[in-house]
Amino acid sequence: KLYKKAEQDFPDNPELLYNQAVLSLTLGKQQAANIYIEKYKSIRRENSWPEARITANIAGIYSEGDIPDKALEYYQTALSLDPRNPVRMNNLAEFLIDKDRDFNKGLELADKALEMDPENYSYLNTKGWGLYKQGKYREALEILEKSWELKPVYDHEIFLHLEEARKTIADNARN
Repeated sequence: KLYKKAEQDFPDNPELLYNQAVLSLTLGKQQAANIYIEKYKSIRRENSWPEARITANIAGIYSEGDIPDKALEYYQTALSLDPRNPVRMNNLAEFLIDKDRDFNKGLELADKALEMDPENYSYLNTKGWGLYKQGKYREALEILEKSWELKPVYDHEIFLHLEEARKTIADNARN
């Protein structure tokens, strides 16, 4: 109901379309999601967004909508459209790590992104979380702490990753 009201007040708002597509996917309404996604793409193209960025955002819709195979396909396509872009590398890396798809490939991509921008807090978070998921807790904590220190604003995901790493290390020290 809120989305329908928002749609009247903010017609063709891309963020609203994005969220409506996610909701439709989570409710199993693929046809409705497709309509929102097509409208989203059209608006972003009208605003001269690069195709790789649009594709990465569509991947985000599928990821948040819990359609991981489709998300992976779109993240890979986005990277193939813009293979030297560290944001695209990190998008795919974060997905691979967070969804337990391929930690090694995720870390490889995170490292490539960090080579281009070694002080990027988001890329550091991705690498730290990947190391954590591989059981390299101390190394992960060090990188996650650096990510936390470099973030320009509060980032709840980094906070959660950092707390998880701290808790795991503390639990392991007690045992």
